[in-house]
Amino acid sequence: MSIGGINYAGYVDYTAGYTTKQTEKTSAKSGFASSVTKAESAGKTGKVTESAVERYIKRHPEDRSHVEAQVRAGKKVLQKNSAEDISREDMTMEEYKQFFTALMDSIPFDASHRGDVEIWSISEKGWEQMKNDPEYEAWVLGYTSENRSVYNPFASWPGYSPNVCTEKFGDSIEQHIGQSVPASSGSSKKTDSDEESWWVKRHKKLKELIEMQEKAARERAAANRKLQQQELLEEQMMSSARLRYFLTDGTSGEENPIFSSGHVTVAANTYLNMMDLFGGGMGGI
Repeated sequence: MSIGGINYAGYVDYTAGYTTKQTEKTSAKSGFASSVTKAESAGKTGKVTESAVERYIKRHPEDRSHVEAQVRAGKKVLQKNSAEDISREDMTMEEYKQFFTALMDSIPFDASHRGDVEIWSISEKGWEQMKNDPEYEAWVLGYTSENRSVYNPFASWPGYSPNVCTEKFGDSIEQHIGQSVPASSGSSKKTDSDEESWWVKRHKKLKELIEMQEKAARERAAANRKLQQQELLEEQMMSSARLRYFLTDGTSGEENPIFSSGHVTVAANTYLNMMDLFGGGMGGI
């Protein structure tokens, strides 16, 4: 398993030394472009008859545009490191592993992944496939570049725990497995429920906040209804008082003619009694 142990400075030194060694050889260097041609031509290399990328696209044509974009991103990584014309054929497997590990180390992480730990590994068949299949090599680099550049919006949230990410590559795109789990910050005996406790707590807090908002809304609605009922009652009382005053024959100079006894005509008294009867007994002379 490889865990990206060579830094970029080490890659530069390694590349310089390897290039010098290659120029001293009498055999012509087969560049990256010729390797692509060999990978696409069955029978010429005797090792790779079809690129793992083309094989995947044939099986999943709906993913063509995305996969091809990942391959282009991987080739940009090679161009950035001036590694597109370095021959892989003349490398031993150990040399190639060091070479590719240095390329992986040159791919930066988005700042939101600060604190995350990434562990990547490639099966022996996967190493062999990449060494002889430039398109698949570019796809692995491109996928890694894409994955590391993704912005994580949760990284700035209180209580966020960094992740441990594992990326496993085989000799085909279908064999790739990527996983991410929160890094343990406490006891090693934490259960799955402990790992999810932050999410559970957040969900409960949001639920409580929603319930509080709903309760406050109900209380405001009840208060508004009570106020409206009180205003309606006061308006009815004032209307009744004005009607009584209109129907009484008291003088306008009386201090409180509405509630004074007497001074009510027979017709007015009869009308008010009918109002009291059908109005639920509101007031009386």
